[in-house]
Order: sequence, then C-alpha cells, then structure tokens
Amino acid sequence: MAPMSKRERVLRTMRHQETDRVPVYDILQNDGLIEYLAGERLTVENGARVKGRAIARCLDMTRMADGPRAPGLRVSAEGLTIRDERWTSWIVERPWRDWEGLLAWVRGEIERVESLTFDRDFVEAFYQRLDRFQGYFGDDTVQVVESGVGLTEMYWAVGWENFAYLLADEPEWVIAWLDARHRAELRRVQALADPRRILVALPYDDIACKSGPLISPHWLRQHWFPRLARLVDAWHARDTFCLFHSDGNLWPLLDDLVAAGIDGLNPIEVAAGMTVREVRKRYPQLFLTGGVDVSQLLPLGTPEEVRAACEENIRATNGRGYFLGSTTELHWEIPLENILAMFRTAWGKEI
Repeated sequence: MAPMSKRERVLRTMRHQETDRVPVYDILQNDGLIEYLAGERLTVENGARVKGRAIARCLDMTRMADGPRAPGLRVSAEGLTIRDERWTSWIVERPWRDWEGLLAWVRGEIERVESLTFDRDFVEAFYQRLDRFQGYFGDDTVQVVESGVGLTEMYWAVGWENFAYLLADEPEWVIAWLDARHRAELRRVQALADPRRILVALPYDDIACKSGPLISPHWLRQHWFPRLARLVDAWHARDTFCLFHSDGNLWPLLDDLVAAGIDGLNPIEVAAGMTVREVRKRYPQLFLTGGVDVSQLLPLGTPEEVRAACEENIRATNGRGYFLGSTTELHWEIPLENILAMFRTAWGKEI
C-alpha cells in the first residue's frame, strides 16, 4: 500500500478502513524524547516550536501541543490561585473560607459561565492558535480539540470533599452549574466547529477511577449522560468525529457512553482493568486510542515488554480502527528507549 498522509491515515482509521501502518496518537510531555526527536534543547521560550518538530516526527494525531510552562503562580478567571510547573499545575488557594463563601462562589461562577460569549475575535484567536501549532509541525498532524461536558472542572475547582457535600446538600446548585457549563460549551461548538479544520473533537470528563465510577451511575445517567449526548450531537451535526476521554474503569458505563453516540474511546486504562482486546470485542464499532500502560509498563518495563504489549493491541484490533498510544500521555518519568520501542512497533522501523 502506498504511504498515506497523516490526515488520510487518521480519517481511514476512524472509519475502520485499511491503512499503510498503525497510526500513533499521544501527548508529549517528556523532555528527553522531545529533544531527541527535535535535535534541539527544549526551553520554556522555544517550547512550542521544538515540541512541534518532535510531534511531526512521531505522531499522527495529538492534543495539548503547548511547550513547557515557566514555574510560578497565577490567578484563573474563576479566582483560583494556581501553581504552574514545567508540565503540570495544581490549585494552591481557593477564594472562599467557609461553606457560605463556597455557595456564593458557585452562584457567581454560574453567572460568569452563563455570560460567556464566543464572538468573531474568539474564533479568530482559536484558529490562529491551531494554525501556529500546525506551522510548527510543518505537516498535517491532526490536532484533537478538547470539548468538556463540564464535570471535571467543577470537582477540580472545589475539591472532591466539597463537591461531595455539594452533591449531597445542594444538588440543585450542582445541576445548575453543570447546565451552565454545558450550555456554554454548546455555544462554543456552534461558534468553532468546522469539519475542514477540526476532524476530531474530544468530549471529556474523568468520570471513573481504577475501581469504577467516581459518581453514582444513577446520577450520571440522570444528569450527565444526556448532556454528553447533546454535545456529541452538536459535533456530529458539523461532521466531526467524537473521541471520548475518561481515565479509569469504565466498564459499568460503557453501554451508556456508546448510547450517547461517541465514535471512539481514550485512553483505555490498563491499570484500571480496561484492555484494547476486550473493548474491541464488546464494542467493535468504536475506534480505540491508547491501551499501552503508562503507570507501570512504560516507566518501569523493558523495551521488549513494551513492544509485546503494542503488538498485542495491534493483533486484537487486526490493525484497523486503532491508534497506538499510551494510557494518557508520554510523561517525564518514562525512559526514552521504552517510548521509542512503542513508536518503532507502529512505524516498523527506526525513528
């Protein structure tokens, strides 16, 4: 088969069609890998450009194409004080001191989100950013556009303990907040979606941990899944594929995810009991991405063990409808030789 462009390979994989080789989808957050592939030292100042060169050499599809962050503190639009480090960030201070302060903040956050608009300037800035990264790639690497249902940002902002109390004591505020975030995202999709520019959207919320759902499946089916379905419908109405992302053990919820209309699943967390072979067996209509364990295998295994796991996933899917990749991102604790073993399995040659 003649070599394909990345865009063609991605499209054919999402349609479960034959390709010239297995495509790779991942996120690069590993300095050694990026510098090895780009042939240049990675800094905060040149990060997006150098990382873009590395992405062009190894990935067919990616997201989070930004370079490393400068360490420091910033205050978000929600009033949260956030500490940034090179490839990660976390909340260090929240703008309330008691329960009443939290409820007042939630009410204010609902109003803020309801007022969000996505005008021409927003759209132009969004596409300028996509084009800038595409220029760094220098090819047609496909960029996946994130599209949150809304839940992750809620429990992240207030912390899990406070969110659990909100669910128990103020459920109507949780639903109002989720609805405000959902409506804002639908407005964003309406403003942005263009199938010529956005092939793949990533509807997401981390709704599971390693042992199962983070929130009652009954609550999710009543309040969250209908909003996921409307978000997927909005992207589908604009001829965009929907790759759903959640870490964790999704087995109790996969029937519901498929019923919501998703096209693909990411990242298939092996450490949570998910496997590419079993997901493909039960849900052959989904295209799959990931499935190479990033919590134990990639950081602690040998190149031979990594290669064997990759080959198993390719066999399990018969090489169709599957993007080889890690179970979320190629982070800074993974040895270079293990990442290269994964890439070589897909490429069938040195990289």
